[in-house]
Amino acid sequence: MKLTRRNLIKYGVRLSILSVLGVGYMGRNSLTIEHHTLVFNNLPRAFNGYRIVQISDLHASFWVNSKFLTQVVEQVNALEKDLLVITGDIITGSINNFWKRWFPIKCDKYISVVIEVLSKLENGPKLAVLGNHDQWDGKKTEQHLANELKRIGIGVLRNNSQMIIRGKNRITIAGTDDVWFSGNISQALKNVSPKSFTVLLSHSPDIREDLKAHHKVDLTLCGHTHGGQIAIPYISPYYLPIKKPARYIAGLVQEPYGYTYVNRGIGTLVFPFRINASPEITVLTLSC
Repeated sequence: MKLTRRNLIKYGVRLSILSVLGVGYMGRNSLTIEHHTLVFNNLPRAFNGYRIVQISDLHASFWVNSKFLTQVVEQVNALEKDLLVITGDIITGSINNFWKRWFPIKCDKYISVVIEVLSKLENGPKLAVLGNHDQWDGKKTEQHLANELKRIGIGVLRNNSQMIIRGKNRITIAGTDDVWFSGNISQALKNVSPKSFTVLLSHSPDIREDLKAHHKVDLTLCGHTHGGQIAIPYISPYYLPIKKPARYIAGLVQEPYGYTYVNRGIGTLVFPFRINASPEITVLTLSC
C-alpha cells in the first residue's frame, strides 16, 4: 500500500479513536477515593468528625460485574466510617434491552449479583435510596430490590427519614425515591424538625429544585450524572439528564443553605467507557 498523506491522516484518525476508546475502557475501573471535610455551625458536638462514606450508581449489569463491584466493597470496608450511604441506581434497568440483541444476558440476575456483593459490606449503619434505574422496571422489581437490601442489613429510605443518636445529640437522615418516579421531598421531611441537622439522600440532584427555604437541609447527597461519564469540557453538561447540568455535573456545590455533593458513581451506562470522570467513593467528614 502506497503511503500517502491521505492514508496517513486516515489511519492516524483510526488510531486516535482506538486510543481514546482504550483509555475510556480502562478508565471505567480507575476507582478514586475523594475526601472532603465540611464545616457546619449547627452540627451537634457529638457528631464532630462523623464520617459518611457515599457510593452511587453501581449499575450492576453485563458491563459492571461482581468482580469489579467486589473491589469496590473491599475498598469501602477498608475506610473508617460511621455511616455508609448508597444513592441509587444499584442495578441497571430497561436500558439493558439495548444489549439483548448482542449478548445473552438475563436481567433478572442483576439483583442477586449485586445483593451477593453488597452482603460483604462489613458491620455498621448502611442506608440506601432508589434511583431511576431501580424503579424503571416496575413496582415488582423495585420492591424486590428494596426487600433484598433490607434483608442484608441496608435500610432503604423511601420518602421517609430516621434519626441517628449519639449521647444526647441527634441528626436526621432523610431519603426520597427517584424524582422521575415516586420521589416526594415533602413526605420525606414531614417528621423532620426544622432545627434538626439534616442529611438528605436522593438519587438525582434535581431534588434541589423541590427544596423550599423552610426545609433547611444541611447536606444533600446525590449521584445520577456519572460526572458526565465521558466528560468533555463545555460539551458534556448539555447532555446530562438533569435541570442544572453545569452546576451539578459532579462534586461539591455550596448552596444558599448547606451543601450538595454529586458523586460520579461506580458503574457505567450503555457503553463501558469513562473519560475524565473516574468512578468514585466519597468520604465526607462532618465538622463543627
